[in-house]
Amino acid sequence: MQYWEILANIKEKKFCPFCQEKHEHMIYENEYMYIIPARAPYVEDHLLIIPKRHVVLLQELTHPELISLHELVDIWTNKLHTHHEAVNLLLRDGLAEKKCQKSINHLHFHLIPDCPIWETTGKNEPNREFLDEQTYINITQIIKQTYN
Repeated sequence: MQYWEILANIKEKKFCPFCQEKHEHMIYENEYMYIIPARAPYVEDHLLIIPKRHVVLLQELTHPELISLHELVDIWTNKLHTHHEAVNLLLRDGLAEKKCQKSINHLHFHLIPDCPIWETTGKNEPNREFLDEQTYINITQIIKQTYN
C-alpha cells in the first residue's frame, strides 16, 4: 500500500497511529517515550522517537519527558554511529498540514542516519548560498524581532 493511501485512511478515521502503536513494533521504550523504525523510511535505519502521551507541540512535554527524550537521543545516536557516519535529528511538532508536509498530529522525532539535508531540501551543498555579512546581520535582526 502506498504511503499516501495510509495517510488518507488515518485522516478519514481520525485516529492517532502513534497512540495505538503495537508493543511488538517498539525497538526500545522507557517510561515516557518509545522508538520504532520509520514505517516510510527516508533511509536505512531511520528511527522515530515518540512520546507515549499524546502531545502535539514540543513545549507540551514535561521536564521528565524532556530528560527521557534527551537520554534516548543520546543512546540511539551513539548506537546508529556504530554503523553510520552521521545522524540527523528532525523535530516534527505542530498540526499536520500540506505546508510542512507533516503527516501525523503527534509530536515525534526522526533519527535519520547518513542523510544529507540537501537531499531532502533540494539545496545541493556545493550550490548553497553563503550570506554576506550585512544580509546575515539583517536576517539575524529579523529573527530576533520575530521570535523575542
